[in-house]
Amino acid sequence: MKKSFFYSAAVMALLMTATACERQENKGTETATQSDTVSINMVYADSVDHNHLNCSMTGSLLATDNKQLKRITNEWINERLGGIYTIKDAQNTDSILNFYQKSWADSSIQTIKEFASMGAPIECVWENTFSVLADNGKFVSLSINSYRFEGGAHGSSVISQQTFRKEDGREFGWNNMFSEENKYALRDLLKKGVMQYFEIDREEDLKNFLLNPDDAFLLPLPETPPVMLKDGIRFVYQQYEIAPYASGMPTFTLPYSEVKPLLTTSAKELLDEK
Repeated sequence: MKKSFFYSAAVMALLMTATACERQENKGTETATQSDTVSINMVYADSVDHNHLNCSMTGSLLATDNKQLKRITNEWINERLGGIYTIKDAQNTDSILNFYQKSWADSSIQTIKEFASMGAPIECVWENTFSVLADNGKFVSLSINSYRFEGGAHGSSVISQQTFRKEDGREFGWNNMFSEENKYALRDLLKKGVMQYFEIDREEDLKNFLLNPDDAFLLPLPETPPVMLKDGIRFVYQQYEIAPYASGMPTFTLPYSEVKPLLTTSAKELLDEK
C-alpha cells in the first residue's frame, strides 16, 4: 500500500475572493467575499490493491475572533459533514476536518478491500470545497460544495450554504428570511431564476427541463436554505430536486432590487450599513 498525506493551513489576511469548485457546470453562480479568511488545503491520497481513493478539504474558512460565531459556524460545518464528531474545542475547525477525512479514508479502505477480494475495481473520491461567499460586516455567508464518488455510473454533488448574523451567530434561512406569505410570492421570482439558469424565455419550455412538468406552474421552494450575498439572494436546487442529473444543480441569484421587499425585518437589517 502506497500512502501520502499533505496538510497545510495558513491565515491569509484580507483575502478578497474565494472560489468554489463543482463537477457539474453551475450556470449563474455568484461568489463574492469581503472577509478575512483562512485558506485550507488538506489532501489525502491512498492506493489499495491498485485501487485509488482521494479525499480533499480545500478552499477558505471564516477568520474571526468572535468566539460565539466561530463555535456556531464550526457546529454547522460538523453537521454538514456528517454530524457524528464530538467537538471538544469549539474554536478548532482543523480537528473537525481531520476527523471526517480520517473516518472517510478508513471506511473507504475497507470498502476497496472488500471489492478487491471479489475482483471488482472501485475508485473512492470525496472532495469538499469551503467558501466564504459574502461578508458585509453584519452577516457572513458560507458554503460547502461536496462531491462524492464510490463506484457506479456517476458521482453525486451537494451544495450546503448558510447565512449567519455576525453579532450573535444566528442562522438565517427559510425559517426567518421570508414570511410564509412572502414565500408564496417568491415563487414567481424563483421561476424567473430557474428559467435564466436553463437559458429559456418561455414558461412553456420550462416543462421540458423539469422532472415534474407541473412544477413549471408552481415551483417548490428549494430544500437548501437561501443565502445572502453582496448583491442578492442565492438559491440552490440540489441534484434531482427539480431537474435530472444531467441538468446539474439549478443555482441562481435574485438581486436585492427584486427580493428585498419580500425579506423579513430581521433579514433587511442585515443589509443596512452600520
